[in-house]
Amino acid sequence: MAPELTTEITEKYLKAGKAVAHALKLAYQIARPGTNMGDLAKILEDDILAQGAEGLAFPANIGLDEIAAHYSPVIKEEQVLPTKGLLKVDLGAHVDGYVADAAITVNLGKDGGVYQDLIQAAKDALYKAIELAKPGVNIKTIGMAIQAEIEKYKGLTPISNLGGHRISQWDLHGAPFIPNIGSTTDNYILQEGDQIAIEPFTTNGYGAIRNGKEITIFEVKNIRKKKNMPQSERIRLQKFKKKFGPFPFSPRWIDFIPQDRINDIILKYHRQGIIQGYNVFVERAHGLVAQHEHTLLITKEGAIPTTWWEDFDYHSLWK
Repeated sequence: MAPELTTEITEKYLKAGKAVAHALKLAYQIARPGTNMGDLAKILEDDILAQGAEGLAFPANIGLDEIAAHYSPVIKEEQVLPTKGLLKVDLGAHVDGYVADAAITVNLGKDGGVYQDLIQAAKDALYKAIELAKPGVNIKTIGMAIQAEIEKYKGLTPISNLGGHRISQWDLHGAPFIPNIGSTTDNYILQEGDQIAIEPFTTNGYGAIRNGKEITIFEVKNIRKKKNMPQSERIRLQKFKKKFGPFPFSPRWIDFIPQDRINDIILKYHRQGIIQGYNVFVERAHGLVAQHEHTLLITKEGAIPTTWWEDFDYHSLWK
């Protein structure tokens, strides 16, 4: 059963959403060819906190072209944005653990054709999902609608093994999985009070992602006391737990370890199973990928996008 959406809880979701929305609008303004990706991530993460969010729900995901998700700039990032390509910017914030998660795609070269089609297809699919997302609606219906909207564009397809998810306090990715295709076995029925992220991904490639080798985002999973563990190690692990809690983090954020030792320590904890890594997601045929995402609160009247930043009233999507 969905938790009750009290006024207090709703206000926390909306506050987190407002911070993410502000940063996404900023991303449209400053994501330009030649911009260092690490600088871009820091500016957007700092902006979220400056807008009143209590914390980041995950590091800024900044994925170019075939990279669909899970790339966040590394320490001393050297990559700069190219003159042409599709840049996914996926941001998250929380207030008292209540999460906002949203994403945009920036057309760096302002190219038409398939570049613009991929972006517009993702938007159309998301707007259709917002129209449909009400109590009593089967998420399979939403997946079918997302797929149908994307496939209106010649040569484009949804990414079948990526989709949305439930959000709850201190839990960024919960069940059910919200599909971007109709062929799903999950028949969850949306309820009043549900909080979900809807995120259509479009591609001109194969239509699925695979794990890349690179890992730039981590999460503390299993801080356990080992026999004969030095006191200094115990203290360090507690610092990880206190600073990052249950949410994913970037090694860029670590300020309690000398910078030249961070990557080695992260690698050690990853091997030991203390820290989980998130592989970069790459489109299987290296097709271009676009994404558009909002976090929704399901109410009797319709879906409220807490992360809404766009230049028209979302109420016009309620039908």
